[in-house]
Amino acid sequence: MTTEPPRGLKANLKRLYLLIPESRFDGVVQKSKFKKLLFSLCWFHSILLERRKFKSLGFCIPYDFNDSDFSICQDILALYLDEFETTPWDALRYLTSEANYGGRVTDDWDRRLVNVYIAEFYQESCISTPK
Repeated sequence: MTTEPPRGLKANLKRLYLLIPESRFDGVVQKSKFKKLLFSLCWFHSILLERRKFKSLGFCIPYDFNDSDFSICQDILALYLDEFETTPWDALRYLTSEANYGGRVTDDWDRRLVNVYIAEFYQESCISTPK
């Protein structure tokens, strides 16, 4: 039996937020930063899932991204925000797009697209914008 992800960005975002326990936010030192970057990560993951429905217009090769990719990146985000005073953008981008999601991506153009997305979602303006 398989569980298909919901269709649409809104449904994917809602599903991802329901996977996150409330206690997850209590364990992070920089809560405000974590919440904003977690939203960026949810948005990033949802967009990657939605691109699949466009077949060859979305990705050159179809990839099976799943909740474990999101979960690992969520743990990495919390860990790095707790370990460093300033946000290590390059490390977060690399670990998310190349090491975790990029482990599945085999096409160079698809890898380039994933890196462009993460560069837009993990940047200083994401956390500097007030609520």
